[in-house]
Amino acid sequence: MSPRNPLIQPLFEPADPDLFLPAVRRFVRGEELFKPGLRVLAAVSGGPDSVALLHTLVRLGPDWGLHLGVAHFNHGLRGRDSQEDAAFVAGLAQGLDLPLHLGEGDVRGLARTQKISLQMAARRLRLAFLEQIRRAQRYDLVALGHTADDQVELFFLRLLRGAGPEGIKGMWPCSRRLVRPLLAVGKGVALAWLQREKLPYREDLSNLSRNYLRNRIRLDLMPLLQRDYNPRLKAAVWRLMALLQEDERSLGDAVDRAWEAAGTWVAPDYAALSLPRLLALSPALQTRLLRRTLGGFLSHQEITADQVQNLLDLAQGKKSGGLISFTTCRVARAGSELHLFPALPPPPAPNISLLQGPGAMLAAGDWRLEARFLTEPRPSQPPESPDLVWLDADRVSFPLGLRPVLPGDRFWPEGAKGARKMQDFLVDARIPRWLRPYLPLVLSEERIIWVPGLRRAEPVKITPRTSRLLELSLSPATPAAARIRELLLAFARRTVRRA
Repeated sequence: MSPRNPLIQPLFEPADPDLFLPAVRRFVRGEELFKPGLRVLAAVSGGPDSVALLHTLVRLGPDWGLHLGVAHFNHGLRGRDSQEDAAFVAGLAQGLDLPLHLGEGDVRGLARTQKISLQMAARRLRLAFLEQIRRAQRYDLVALGHTADDQVELFFLRLLRGAGPEGIKGMWPCSRRLVRPLLAVGKGVALAWLQREKLPYREDLSNLSRNYLRNRIRLDLMPLLQRDYNPRLKAAVWRLMALLQEDERSLGDAVDRAWEAAGTWVAPDYAALSLPRLLALSPALQTRLLRRTLGGFLSHQEITADQVQNLLDLAQGKKSGGLISFTTCRVARAGSELHLFPALPPPPAPNISLLQGPGAMLAAGDWRLEARFLTEPRPSQPPESPDLVWLDADRVSFPLGLRPVLPGDRFWPEGAKGARKMQDFLVDARIPRWLRPYLPLVLSEERIIWVPGLRRAEPVKITPRTSRLLELSLSPATPAAARIRELLLAFARRTVRRA
């Protein structure tokens, strides 16, 4: 929607069906939404906007040689009507000889467990389904049926909820793998075209319910503003959003440079921002960098100005606790860095499990611990895997204990002059505070002899006088433990690089 092509203007009036397809073609070309030969998955609910989208792609697709598919997600919120919507879309796909992909989800259950609105839950499940199908069936893009009216409604919706400039700029014509070919065409124009072409569609009566803020904006607020203040309100707001998007694009390069200077990916879904470098940026770049980084974790959720301000307060040390919890991710202040990472299950209970002797395996909660004596001649090289450790067998007593970190733990790391607080050791290893309760420890006679992935203890290290080797291996037994191991190793690698 940004005016990279100055000829692109929103088409709200007149609602002339002859103008519909040319306007869409002009917008798609101006925004360069399609490249030749792409596979495009059309998201079709059965309503007029998505039906107009599908037929538009069928009519214009040959211009780019597009290969089309149809996806429909049943939210299960409207009883028999939902089933009839799915059947209608299936009939559309069959009539157009296009592949069909159907899905459904428990929208009410997600809304209840996540404490979010039905609309937000439906959106999350729907977008997750579309992305799943896109990947599995190797589509390049997902096409959505948002119109220019949807864009203007979103402006007021986000404005009323306190969004900043980044929020009220609205939906991008193309974002990630999502494209919106109808974004410059009003709903009335699309409806006029459907009616002239005698193309059927489904009506969702919930769009007339004033129980939802978005509906009240569409049914009450916007007609009032158009009638009493500006008959061309929609076009004016649309153009404002286009200018905001153009400004955002021009700032994009600056945000890219800010990320290169201040940000790093500790793991594929774990980001760290240098606080000194973040706070050295201008306020505008600070907020945009935080918004972009957080957006990578909250996916398609809306990010409010209040959320960004909370992140700034955390970065500046104004927020107590050092941790902010979002629905699907956490943000924590860790030393001179701000960490963003997916939400994890609660830390394990402080129980100890015992491995009675070598040759056995201990399966304790999230972890598996194994021990064995090495009977072959002493190897010349220690194990390279962080999941393995060799110890002086004569200095280790069974049973071995396996438990998480506890307050007051002390540890004598290999190479150190004596025992020290475990907390201090983990601080020096740059293991963030929130991750420490998840770390497993191996003990012998109540002494910590191994912090897996980090260090063995000085008293049990291998020396020239060692005659027998004991090999310990620790492996994750659950996806949560595998995630903890991945993060621990990522931080361990960062510590080595900085040393």
